[in-house]
Amino acid sequence: MQRNVPFLLLLVCFFLSGLAGLIYQTAWTREFAFVFGTSNLAVATVLAAYMAGLAAGAAVAARLAHRITRPLLTYGVLELGVGITALGVPLAIQASQALYVGLFGGQTDLPEAGGLSSAVFYMACSFVILMIPTALMGATLPLLVRHSVHNDEELSSRIGLLYAINTAGAVVGTVLAAFVLLPLIGLRETIWAAAAVNGLVFLAAWALARSAGGDFGSAPPAATRNPEPLGKAVWILPLIFGSGLVSFTYEVLWTRLLEHLLGGSVYAFSTMLASFLMGIALGAAVGSRFGTTRSRAAMGFAIAQLGIALLSAVAWLAVDEIPALTASLKNSDLPKMLVDWAASTFTLFPAAVLLGATFPFAVRILARDENEAASASAKVYAVNTLGSVVGSIGAGFFIIPALGYAGTLIFCVAVNLLLALGTALTLVDVNAKRVQAVAAIGIVLLAISPPGEPLRILRFSALANYANEQDPIAYLGVGRAATVLVLETGAHWFLRTNGNPEGRISPLSVLHNQAGVARWLGGLPSIARPDTETMLVVGFGGGVALETIPPNVKQIDVIELEPEVIAANASLGEQRWRDPLKDPRVKLHLNDARNSLTLTTRRFDAIVSQPSHPWSAGASHLYTQEFFELARDHLEPDGVFVQWIGLAFVDEDLFRTLLATLLEVYEHVQVYNPSGNSGVLFLASNSPFETGDAAQRAIDANPAAMRDLGVFAREDVLANMLLNERGVRELAKGAEINRDDHNILQIRSPNVLNRSLRTGIQKLTGDYDPLVDLDINELNISYTLRLLGKMRADRITSNIKDPITAKLAQVDRYIDTGKIESARTELHEALVEAPRNEEVRGARIQMSRYALTQGTVEVSDLIELPLYSAEAAVAQGWRAIGESDWDTLRSLDDELAKLGRTHSLSNHAASLRAEWRIETDDEKLGREALTIINGALWDRLPLEAVLLRHRANTVAKDYLAALDSLLYLNKRFISKGARTVFVKRVTRELRKVPTDDPKIAALLLKAEAKLRALSR
Repeated sequence: MQRNVPFLLLLVCFFLSGLAGLIYQTAWTREFAFVFGTSNLAVATVLAAYMAGLAAGAAVAARLAHRITRPLLTYGVLELGVGITALGVPLAIQASQALYVGLFGGQTDLPEAGGLSSAVFYMACSFVILMIPTALMGATLPLLVRHSVHNDEELSSRIGLLYAINTAGAVVGTVLAAFVLLPLIGLRETIWAAAAVNGLVFLAAWALARSAGGDFGSAPPAATRNPEPLGKAVWILPLIFGSGLVSFTYEVLWTRLLEHLLGGSVYAFSTMLASFLMGIALGAAVGSRFGTTRSRAAMGFAIAQLGIALLSAVAWLAVDEIPALTASLKNSDLPKMLVDWAASTFTLFPAAVLLGATFPFAVRILARDENEAASASAKVYAVNTLGSVVGSIGAGFFIIPALGYAGTLIFCVAVNLLLALGTALTLVDVNAKRVQAVAAIGIVLLAISPPGEPLRILRFSALANYANEQDPIAYLGVGRAATVLVLETGAHWFLRTNGNPEGRISPLSVLHNQAGVARWLGGLPSIARPDTETMLVVGFGGGVALETIPPNVKQIDVIELEPEVIAANASLGEQRWRDPLKDPRVKLHLNDARNSLTLTTRRFDAIVSQPSHPWSAGASHLYTQEFFELARDHLEPDGVFVQWIGLAFVDEDLFRTLLATLLEVYEHVQVYNPSGNSGVLFLASNSPFETGDAAQRAIDANPAAMRDLGVFAREDVLANMLLNERGVRELAKGAEINRDDHNILQIRSPNVLNRSLRTGIQKLTGDYDPLVDLDINELNISYTLRLLGKMRADRITSNIKDPITAKLAQVDRYIDTGKIESARTELHEALVEAPRNEEVRGARIQMSRYALTQGTVEVSDLIELPLYSAEAAVAQGWRAIGESDWDTLRSLDDELAKLGRTHSLSNHAASLRAEWRIETDDEKLGREALTIINGALWDRLPLEAVLLRHRANTVAKDYLAALDSLLYLNKRFISKGARTVFVKRVTRELRKVPTDDPKIAALLLKAEAKLRALSR
């Protein structure tokens, strides 16, 4: 027992070595991403350099280990060297950035990713920078084997145990980095923490080397017997190479799939990697107990390959059941980390156990006796690691994109079976034919009954926590970095990458509150700077932002990381409302945004950033101060920067962090929340904004483009402004800055979904309402109030100085609280005081709409002064509807069209103009009705808007759009007493919809279900 104590202490040291190694890998990958970007080539190159360094170190140790007489002390010195050189890696990376810009910078256009020169540079820099520390890491295992293995009985057990303990340390390291160090102390300090661990290991190894006694502290004695002949044992090297290749292919395959379930956060990836490494650690420990002889180890290696194939196939057959299990666990009280761990363990862990066992088996096969333990372990480690390099790069770049997920699984299982067969043919002496038969049967079964794609898991979204199994798949593309899925939902398409929603694509012009933020992304720069001519858009997404960029912008450059996103958009082509890929102004660049901007001298009038979700690897670095500075440096002096964020991804602290981070870079920052949508836009510049005047110039210059954004007057812009510069500065006070070194948004945003600002943004910003700072009496305040939600409208009415407008606001409050008679009295007083005020007159006419329609009251009874022609047309139109006099209503069309967008009766006029067109049942006129409805802002008539759109689409024979309109029905649109009549009316309309098309029939069922819910 006393003899084992030093070995136990040594295992603790090697555990800490593995812990530090994975912390370094996590940190260095991020550091390199800031220089080379997050393109697949850059990330894969860094990973290859890291693992190749490990392999090189092991290879050198294989040649030199037998010459080292004090391996334990040498191990300690190597650990110290790892810590010292690791501290220099960030500085070397910064130097490489300067060299990178010097060699490839200054380009007049935005560069593409994947060029040969870039690839060579990535490879050279990452290898030079990482080679020393990683080679030192790779040499440690052979040295400890040289120190620890003294006899043949210890050959398998101690090597396997050392490998297992080191891998267990890696498990803790990856979890510690993601869940503790990076969130608490940031990137650079995390590297210092890992270096401190290396220093501690050095001190412990030095102390152990000094105190070691007996044969434990000395080098193994020279061989006194003839070892077994090597013979066919050398075949284990190509076999372990193949095993390493397939093991990392499995890891990439399952990680890509599990991302749909767990999300793409740093926590999810850490959990998946930890599950995989934990299986390897356990497998190595167990395998070391069974592979005590070369014969047993050979059989163990063959059986392990068969087991990996079987367990992987079983997991694949069950993988489509995991989404339901994951969803149910997430809805329970279990912590998310445990849910993620359960899903990862189910898929990654079982086969990883057997993968881990292959290492001690392979070493035992190659090592003839204890004197070859160090060199054999080094050779196996080096060759296995090289296989892992090939597997990780090959899987992401070639195998998965070419074969898809099911094809990749078939490839991996086939390789495992072939490895088992090859082992049986070359190394297994006993029962070899049984292994050969099982492997052959497996290959035949794989050929005659190949597995299919796991569509249920690909349909799953971690954000929504469910798999959309009803809607047909319009596009499925497996790219190098992401899986892109387009689901056809009714009349629309929803684009996802790795399960995360990226865009809602429509074949028709939708109501403004359905795509407000996406459309405003493309239009806001021109609203703020009407002279904008050049624009850069970061992230293609669903292309909706590109659909509404006004014609004053002459050139649009778009940077997109994943080619499959472009292919998915292209697949929709002419079916969508507008195809941005057919816009001659649009020029695509496939690259990482930071990488591309770093190498170009181009400047733009506007940069619009709409990266994916802030926790994902390819997008998280596009929300930091460093990226905002990079964007600023590529703007013209009056240029504007627009940044999107989903309110579901931020709480109050993160929202304030984004404000503070932008203020570190830009002097002027505003925030917009178009149509009260679930996202906000940050507008930033180093030149002042003239919001109202600039908006009016934009409207005058491009009225049609502004109408597509729902902007008819300056009030539309001001009403959608959530914070002006004063509000931004007040809210940002004391907030943390989001930096590359400490990316708060990436770390915290995955955990705020249940307490996000999706419903609380108005409450947070209410005290800083920009309308309070304006002289609102210079605006069309009645129109402005109609644009606002009730909470915000009530907030600003106290600042209204005009008594008539104040009375109208009071009328609205009375109506909202059901005090109709009080509203009539207040309105009558306003009419007496201001009989020519069109808002008062319009409100009085609206209040008597039913009586006017039924003919029980005349307009002259309501207003003493004669009606203006347009007002009279509305009143006459209602009367015509009541009498079903469609010819009269048609004759009023020109007068109704004169009511401007800001008039209180404009929505009613649009409704009347659509009504007679719909009643003709003429397809062309039905499309005209749609144009009128879509051009109106239905602030007070949402129910009527929904029904009119449904009827107009039915007349226009666009049945998908007709049914889709009904899906936006909401109980708050209609009083409880009127629902029965309304449902019966719509049910009659549904009978006009043909059901020949399966898509229409499916959507009809959804619409009918919506009506049933409405009637309850």
